[in-house]
Amino acid sequence: MNLSIRMCVRKLVFLFIFTALTSSTAQAENNQPLTLDSLIKEALVSNPEILSTKNAFESASARIPQAASLRDPMIEYEYDKITADRMLTGDPMKTFSISQDIPFPTKLYLRAKIASKLAKMAYENYKAKERDIIARVKSSYAELALIYKSIEINKENKDILGQLSKSATTRYGADQGTQADALKAQVELARVDNELIMLEQKRLTAQAKLNVLLNRDPKDNLGVPSAEPAIKFNRPLDDFYNLALNNNPELKAYRYAIDRGKAAYDLSLNEFAPDFTVKFKQMVVKGHAEDASWAGTVGVTIPLWFFQKQSFGVKEMKSDLAMVKTEYKAKENSVLFDLNDAYARATANKKLVELYETAFMPQAKEAVNVAVKGYESGKSDFLTVLDSQRMFIDFKLDHYKAILELRIALADLEKTVGTDIDF
Repeated sequence: MNLSIRMCVRKLVFLFIFTALTSSTAQAENNQPLTLDSLIKEALVSNPEILSTKNAFESASARIPQAASLRDPMIEYEYDKITADRMLTGDPMKTFSISQDIPFPTKLYLRAKIASKLAKMAYENYKAKERDIIARVKSSYAELALIYKSIEINKENKDILGQLSKSATTRYGADQGTQADALKAQVELARVDNELIMLEQKRLTAQAKLNVLLNRDPKDNLGVPSAEPAIKFNRPLDDFYNLALNNNPELKAYRYAIDRGKAAYDLSLNEFAPDFTVKFKQMVVKGHAEDASWAGTVGVTIPLWFFQKQSFGVKEMKSDLAMVKTEYKAKENSVLFDLNDAYARATANKKLVELYETAFMPQAKEAVNVAVKGYESGKSDFLTVLDSQRMFIDFKLDHYKAILELRIALADLEKTVGTDIDF
């Protein structure tokens, strides 16, 4: 009985230690800083949209050897009782045969070429989806970082307003201020509390959006985003033009589509060429194949109805090729427009960020200091202090919103260019 008790105690101690270690490990993992690079790596591995396009590319690649292969040969066995009486023995005729259809040689090459171009198109679609998901992860990460920063700023503002409220209440008790000042401070505090509630709802939404991109449970807690380095954006638009024309995956896919259309057009011309059939027959007499009892056949297809079939096939492929070329031009125009739009947004928000940092926020901070000193000396009213503080907070929030818009624009710029850019 004592031995059983000791064993139970040991099990409980082991369970306690294991639970403690597991909890500490999980806590350590949760306390790890949330970095953009780690999220991008996870999205590239786990995002369902990326995995879907990757599987589509692998499927298209598997069609290449199939397109270059011959059709399966046909093996036949013939049991002929009808002509048995013509044989000296009166036994039925038994014949084995094998036949193979052989298309004109260039047709196999062109079919394989078409399949290869389709596989390359699928690959570029896969890379385009990667760029799209990376841009969305960067935008969602920047949005989540802004929300956390907004919460931090509003909490700091709440602390300052709390001090101002206490000061207004104290001055009112000493007959140096009015009751309206104290009430205004309380109203401003209530407004900040309401803003914090709305920011928490936005935080949960932004976190869920990022979790979905990572193929996680939308309710998972990601933690606080790490601080990102300052953005250095000073490259000319022409640099991005060249990068986009050479690296944009969608444009690459269209160029492969044009190559595929040219191969399909060449194949339609080759459909006028004949295909072949080779057949070998061997007669079996009394269970043995006789050397002199065999036959060979070679057949050739004749494109007799070319005026109704092959000629219209050529016309179809020619029209398809012309259509793809015009679609490529339209896509090129669309990519260059997106590039101009993203570059203009990035340039404008970069200037706004610099203005907020060098002019707006320092001036607003100075206005708050002047208003507080004036209120303490009785030269200005409490409303001026509140307005100055609110304006300063609004400038700080607008500063980080401009950073958010700048990072979104840069993410769109990288997506359009089709490659990572060192900003």
